[in-house]
Amino acid sequence: MTGASGWIWDPDTWQEWSIRLLRQHHGADNVIKVPDQDRGDLGIECFTRSGIVYQCYCPENPDLAPRALYDNHRNKITTDIGKFIKNKDELTRLLKSVRVRSWILFTPRHESYRTVQHCGEKADLVRKANLPYVTDDFIVDVHELADYRDSEEILRRGPVLPAPVGVPATVPQQTPDGIDFRLITSPMIEAMDEKLSRIPRLANAEKRATFRAQLLGSHLAGEGLLDRYMESIPEVYQQILDCIASVERSLLLAFGPGDQPHRVLGGIIDDVRQRVEQVVPGIARSNAESIAYMAVTDWLQLCPLDFEEVG
Repeated sequence: MTGASGWIWDPDTWQEWSIRLLRQHHGADNVIKVPDQDRGDLGIECFTRSGIVYQCYCPENPDLAPRALYDNHRNKITTDIGKFIKNKDELTRLLKSVRVRSWILFTPRHESYRTVQHCGEKADLVRKANLPYVTDDFIVDVHELADYRDSEEILRRGPVLPAPVGVPATVPQQTPDGIDFRLITSPMIEAMDEKLSRIPRLANAEKRATFRAQLLGSHLAGEGLLDRYMESIPEVYQQILDCIASVERSLLLAFGPGDQPHRVLGGIIDDVRQRVEQVVPGIARSNAESIAYMAVTDWLQLCPLDFEEVG
């Protein structure tokens, strides 16, 4: 619902947005969502590995006056802190080794000092309950959207990257005990090899085999990255696929007979990498390169990418 204040949230969209925002703020893999579809919630929406619990709350009416807004917040805090104490056994199993130091009501806005007073009273109640999953200095607090403005701006510009996806991917190494990609053969790899042979710098079979092996290793790394994106953040996965498809559509028209093959290949790799970096802010450069090499390897094995004959 939209009110005169410009507040556009409703309870469902606020909950969804809040989880995304908190993952941006703390790091996606540091925030564990607690779904409430099965037998209700436990008084928390999500928690961080560092011991912060969030309950996301948006009143139905966006234009509540400060006193009415306080009443809403007070009642919500009272109810959910009650659940936080009552559900001791379930929360002990859920939180495991995490010790909660803060329980935070996360809401679009709050405008009353009495909410802060109420938080202090409920924190005292929790500490007196001697719960095994809270710290001795446990607090209850209320945060509003303005407190996370920087993270909100980043989130609006691009997707959230889980930490393991943001770190560089591992390209398989060729060792005596591992896979020697130079020796792998198939009709598609033979087609790729024939195309690469048209690049003067790769006319030598041994150099070409080494470069081809590097492409195949990077291809595996790129595929692994995309699998992780698909599982963790499917919207990012789809954006990357769209980037690759866009470059692929332009391949036949982007380069002409006078273009040198090695420059064509390098230009395409750079094009894919730069497009991926644009749609996935914060991605490691090496990850974007692995995705670019993956795409180019596919195109070399199939039809989209080809070069003019040497000479």
